[in-house]
Amino acid sequence: MNDRLLPDWIDAYMVYTAQSRAPDEYHLWTALSCIAGAIQRKAFFDMEYFLLFPNLYIILVGPPGRCKKSTAMRIGRSMLAKVPTANFSTDSITRERLIQDLTQALKDGHSSMTSYNSEFASLLTSSGMDMVVFLTDIYDSPDEWSHKTKMGGTNKIKAPYLNLEGATTPDWIASSLPLDTVGIGLTARILFVYQDTPRVREAFPELTKEQIELKEILIKDLTAISLISGQYILAPDAKEFYKAWDLADQNRDSAVDPRLSGYFERKGMHLLKVAMLTAASKHDEPVITKDDLERALALLTHIEPAMTKTFAAVGKNPLTLDIVKTGQAVLTKPGIDYAALLRMMSHSLRKEELDEVLTSLAMMGHIRSVQDPTGPKYYPTDFLEEKK
Repeated sequence: MNDRLLPDWIDAYMVYTAQSRAPDEYHLWTALSCIAGAIQRKAFFDMEYFLLFPNLYIILVGPPGRCKKSTAMRIGRSMLAKVPTANFSTDSITRERLIQDLTQALKDGHSSMTSYNSEFASLLTSSGMDMVVFLTDIYDSPDEWSHKTKMGGTNKIKAPYLNLEGATTPDWIASSLPLDTVGIGLTARILFVYQDTPRVREAFPELTKEQIELKEILIKDLTAISLISGQYILAPDAKEFYKAWDLADQNRDSAVDPRLSGYFERKGMHLLKVAMLTAASKHDEPVITKDDLERALALLTHIEPAMTKTFAAVGKNPLTLDIVKTGQAVLTKPGIDYAALLRMMSHSLRKEELDEVLTSLAMMGHIRSVQDPTGPKYYPTDFLEEKK
């Protein structure tokens, strides 16, 4: 086995990225994506009926320009690029080009590749539903993927392994993802990491001498991680922990947000995938300990509450997105008056529609209006409760 210089690669990566304004969650899941990109299709967990590989589809979600999604991804990509065996797709890509890239990535019996997409929307819209179907098919890393072309030929990818990290905004998801695809298929396979608040950091980050040296150590250990191969197994106590969790999960409350139902149905598979990566972060042995499994479960559980915000504006109500935006405006500026809201939302709402939105928010208990000599002012309900 390889000698590690770091006790935990993920923890060390978080120390290295501590001066970045991108939120902790973005860096943490980028670190996991780096490990998945380094290991490739050489390690797996045997589910008897199929093999489970550690590739992930991770999408960083947040308001445009605010939380430095692309910055977080670039740091991870630059580090993974130093691993000799790492493969990357081209930056601007169509379904046909992605198929070609994966086909050309064949080495040592597998076609492994990591795709970074700072504009996930562009990746999906480049080939429409054909891309959605392809990403869904390829996610499970079949022994071979084949497809007949329009010209009568056949595209074949031997042992594909696609590890993907992208970034997008809630607005794009609301406006471009078909409602009937949310919660099933591709979106059930994606881990959406939502954040809307950046870290407070200096305008010009200055890395310490220790952080600069840490980067080279991280690269060396990631290269060591890339040599991990073989079948992962659960340590006996980890197996008992997983079985107990799985039993409880089967009896979980069925009244889950339907937009997340697909994710929860697949959570057990997500858990094992992430557990392989948390194990690889600490040791070379393909053994998942109870600590590895508990850590993976904590990571997933932590992003689930905010995951609902990813799809907050997805629905059949045409005013759903405006309800979310108006609610955020009141939350950001407690005491905002009607005229300011009308100006802010005038590009998408008529006065009558804004009235409907404000009424809906009030009836849902999110906001309250307070009459002022100059007219009504709007406050988050929690804000007024705290003032009492």
